Amino acid sequence: MKNSVSRTLKKSVAALAVAAVLLPTSVAAQSLEQAVATALDTHPQIRQAFNRFKVREEQVNQAFAGYYPTIDFDAGIGREWTESPSTRRDALNYNVDDTKELTRREIGVSLRQVIFSGFQTTNEVERSEYEASAEQWALFASAEDVALEVSRAYLEFLRATQIVVLAERNLESHQIIFDQVKQKTDSGLGSTADLSQVTGRLARAHSNLISSKNNLSDATITYKKLVSIAPSDTRLPVPDAVMLPTSLEQAIDMSTIEHPTLKSAGSDINAANAQRESAKGNYYPQVTFDLSAGWDDNLDGTDGTSPIGADVGGNSDEVLAMVRVSYNLFSGGADRAREREAAYSINESKAIQQEAYRDVVEGTTLAWNARDFLSQQMTYLRQHVESAIETRNAYEDQFKLGQRTLIDVLDSENELFQARREYLTAEYDDLIAQYRLLNATGQLLDSLRITTPEVWLGEDAYKGGVQ
Repeated sequence: MKNSVSRTLKKSVAALAVAAVLLPTSVAAQSLEQAVATALDTHPQIRQAFNRFKVREEQVNQAFAGYYPTIDFDAGIGREWTESPSTRRDALNYNVDDTKELTRREIGVSLRQVIFSGFQTTNEVERSEYEASAEQWALFASAEDVALEVSRAYLEFLRATQIVVLAERNLESHQIIFDQVKQKTDSGLGSTADLSQVTGRLARAHSNLISSKNNLSDATITYKKLVSIAPSDTRLPVPDAVMLPTSLEQAIDMSTIEHPTLKSAGSDINAANAQRESAKGNYYPQVTFDLSAGWDDNLDGTDGTSPIGADVGGNSDEVLAMVRVSYNLFSGGADRAREREAAYSINESKAIQQEAYRDVVEGTTLAWNARDFLSQQMTYLRQHVESAIETRNAYEDQFKLGQRTLIDVLDSENELFQARREYLTAEYDDLIAQYRLLNATGQLLDSLRITTPEVWLGEDAYKGGVQ
C-alpha cells in the first residue's frame, strides 16, 4: 500500500509542480496592450478628461474672436404713441391733436473692430491656450493612470487564476492522502487522531480554494469594470526593460521631466501669468473703429408731414464711421483687485505644481523601492520553494522506508503550497512594480506601444501642449 500511495502522491505533486509554473500562452490571447487600448476607448474617466480638453479648445476659439470685428443687425416695427414738446407745439400753433400715433420702423447695421484693448485679447488667447494645454496633459496623465490600473487588474487576474490552480492541486493532494488515511483507519491500521488531523487539513484546503475563487471573482469584476469586457485568453505580459530606469536618481530625473501631471501644472502657471497680464489691460484706454448705418421711419412722432407744409417723409437715414477712444478713469478699485486676484492665482498654481512634484517623486521612489525590495525578497522566496521541494521529496523517500507518516508528507505538501503561493504572489508584485515605475516616469503608454487617438492632439498646436 505504501508503494501505491507513494506513486499516487508523486503524480499529484508532479501535477502541482507543473501547475505552479504554467501560465496562459494562448496564441489568440487578449494581450495587456489590447486591454489598455480598449479601456482608453471606453473608460468614463478618459471621456471626461477628453471633453474637458475640448471645452478648453472652444475657449481658445472664443478668445481668438477678439481679433475679429463684431457685426450686429437689428430691425423692428410697431406702433408708437408720442406726446412731446414738438407735438404740443404743433397743437398750439395749428390746432391739431397734441399726440401722434404712428407705425414705427427701424433697420440698423453696426460693425465694431477693436483696434487696441491694452493687449487683453493677446493675453486672453495665450491664457486660454495654456489652459487647453494643461487639460491636454491632464488627459494624457489620465490615460497613463488608467493604463496602470488596467495593467494592475490584468496581472491580478492572472495571479488569482494561478493561485486557484495551486489551490485546486493542493486540495487534490489533500483528498488523496485523506482517502488513504481513512482507508487505514477503517481497516483498523490507522489512528483516529491522524484521521481527525487530516480531516482538518482537508477542510482548510477546501477553504483555501474557496477563498482563491472569491479573489479570482473579485479580480474579474475589477478587470471588467476597467476594460468593459470580461478577461479571456489572457497571457503573461513582459514589461519593456529598455525603458525602465536603472537607478532611483535616473527614475526621478525621468519622472520630473516627462510626467504629464507636472507638464499640466506648468501650463497652469503660464495660464495664470497670462491672466494677470490680461487684468492689467484695464489700465489702458480702449480704441475701437465703429461703422453703423440706420434706416428708420416715423421716429418720435415725426412722420414728415406738416399742417401748413409739404410732406417730406418720415424716414431718418444715417451712416456713421467713427474711431472712438474710451478710458475708464475710476472703477472703485476693481482693476487693482483683479490684478491682485491674478497674482494670488499664480501663487496657487505654483503651490499646486510643487505638490504635484512631491507626489511624482514620492510615487517614483515607492515604485522603485517596491521593485528593489521585491527583487531581494524573491531570492529568499525562491530558496524557500527549493527547500520545500527538497523537504517534500525527502519526506516522500522516508515514507517509503516507513520513517515518515502520511501526516508528515501532508505537512510537507502544505509547506510547499504556501511557498509556491508566496513566490507566485511576489512574482506578480514585481511585474506590477515595473509597470508602476513606467507609469511614474510617464512612459507606460509608450512602453505598451499604445497609439493615442489623433484627436487628442487638438485642433492646433497650443503653447506648452503635446506635440
